Amino acid sequence: MLDAIFATKLGMTQAWSKSGKRLAVTKCKADDNLIVGQQDTSFTDKSSRTWNTNRQNILEVGFGIKKLNNMKKPLQQRLRKSGFTYGVKQIKGIHHTINEESPLKTGDFVSVNDVLAVGDVVKVQGTSKGRGFAGAVKRYGFHGGPATHGQSDRQRAVGSIGSGTYPGRVWKGKRMPGHFGMETKTVHGLVVLHINSETKEIWLSGPVPGSRTSIVKIQKTGGKRKIELDLDSVGLAVNNPASESEVTEETKIEQKAEEAETVEEVKEVETVEEVKEVEKVEEVKEVEKVEEVKEVEKVEEVKEETK
Repeated sequence: MLDAIFATKLGMTQAWSKSGKRLAVTKCKADDNLIVGQQDTSFTDKSSRTWNTNRQNILEVGFGIKKLNNMKKPLQQRLRKSGFTYGVKQIKGIHHTINEESPLKTGDFVSVNDVLAVGDVVKVQGTSKGRGFAGAVKRYGFHGGPATHGQSDRQRAVGSIGSGTYPGRVWKGKRMPGHFGMETKTVHGLVVLHINSETKEIWLSGPVPGSRTSIVKIQKTGGKRKIELDLDSVGLAVNNPASESEVTEETKIEQKAEEAETVEEVKEVETVEEVKEVEKVEEVKEVEKVEEVKEVEKVEEVKEETK
């Protein structure tokens, strides 16, 4: 199965762990990813002395559903040949090692629970916010020049960019004003705190590059880290968790005990209601008897008067 999934960044909030630590949380929404194509490739592993050539599959994953006619014509024809009747908003590639146990085919959907679980350590890749043409102070954190000693307009200037005679030029890579942002950034070491399988929301511990509604790639790194959230403080019900891993055996036992108590209370209420109904029926019968006696007395009085 895949080790990565694409999601939409919703925004940031905060949560508390059971130990009382405040956590910065990024909310992401991962709709079902659709596999629209795949390409078999081979790559050379140069991490060891013996370079091994391994086969790898690049899965083309579509994110977001839209009308097929609203896509570009080359993509339309490609999806129609694959048998799709709808289009996708974006198509990105994921490197996937070929595995016979879990083959993925064109047209398969990949959900959040198929890839991630609570406690997984992940890395998140996204495009940082674009800030346009920025100066060196904003772009690189330069301190600027002094505000005194006769300098009135050098507070945010770059300063010297090199010597004159040698090298007589500006070194490549010199930090100067220019376009800032809109770069692919990766944040490592984030932890999956919570997954809601109904709304398909993922809570990650820490900030994620990009603006709201931007698409990010969440990929597992293979590690595990347990952070228990205080679900009551963030407004999440314990009896409606995102995944079964969040529910411990103690909570299950408590839920069963509460259900048993509620059943007993309902039975007691039903018995009390039955007793009340019986009492009401007896009262009605007594009232009817009294009314019958009164009617008989009235009839006797009428007979005596006629005599």
